[in-house]
Amino acid sequence: MHGIPRSRLVAQSAALIVLLSLITACGGSGTAGDGTGTPTSSTGSSGGTAPSPPPATILFEQPDVAGIAGHFVVPPATHTPPPKSVFGLVLWQPNRFQSSGELIPTAWDAGSRTAFTPSVAASAQLGFQNLTGTSTAQMEGDTVGAYIDSADLPPSSADQKMMITPQFLFPSGSEPVPFANPKTVLSGSMDLQIPTAVGRDTYVVLDLLFMDPNGVRISYGVAVFHNGASNPAVGSGVSDNNTFMLNSPLGVDERFVTRATDSDSATGTPWSGWRHFEWSISEAQFASALQYLVTAFPGKVALEDPAQYLLAEVHLNAEFHTNGQPAQLGWSMRGLKLWTSP
Repeated sequence: MHGIPRSRLVAQSAALIVLLSLITACGGSGTAGDGTGTPTSSTGSSGGTAPSPPPATILFEQPDVAGIAGHFVVPPATHTPPPKSVFGLVLWQPNRFQSSGELIPTAWDAGSRTAFTPSVAASAQLGFQNLTGTSTAQMEGDTVGAYIDSADLPPSSADQKMMITPQFLFPSGSEPVPFANPKTVLSGSMDLQIPTAVGRDTYVVLDLLFMDPNGVRISYGVAVFHNGASNPAVGSGVSDNNTFMLNSPLGVDERFVTRATDSDSATGTPWSGWRHFEWSISEAQFASALQYLVTAFPGKVALEDPAQYLLAEVHLNAEFHTNGQPAQLGWSMRGLKLWTSP
């Protein structure tokens, strides 16, 4: 066998040195190797994956619960306010069928009116009576529901209001201030079904209760249902506890609330089966809402700076006004969540 010429060996050695230099350089910046031949992303300025945006800050997320015990209160009967830092159901009318004013366990299929049937009714339901069709509160797992019937109210031809609301009150001194940063967006979502609705003033609104340093209360409502309404519009008013309200129908008027692309819009027609509702409120939208309320209630709402308002409470305002006529409402909800993002 003939030997390889010296000139060729020199050339091959030089080529090998160049190749090794290139391999070493590739491991230092740009698309780097991880020692297994698999490319890894670069954090250098010459390219690679862009940095991820800051994560959202979760303000509230509906918890899973074993049952309704410890999560249901009737303040007019116990003469104590709802507890803070606890997600629960609140009934604002005492039970006229019980001397205590409290509700009692009931095992009828309230899911026929709320579209939610718990696995163990005895531990998940409380009603005005242990009878089929009685007004009933439900809570089990990740779902809450309620059926309310004006037949359980004291007989009257006058207007009466009835509601069972799920709510969470932030602890005093730890309430979030969503718009302390003007770039912040406040968002929320939930799954909802409303199979039963009777009465022209029967509705469901997701309420965010804000407070300014002077104690002025602003109820910022994301309206999702008003029975029979075909052309929902923004509305305002004052509640009986001196709270100034603004209700904006989701997906109809985006001056104050923006509907997410995968969200359903406000409707006036009852339905069964989960629908997803998701929305966002920017600092600019909140400022516009404050200006709207200042104009609607001169001398009552005065502070227009969004950074001055803390978020005190979130609740689902599911209720009716009887207007002297029979009324009913059955609903269920899961996955209520609130968060802020830059």
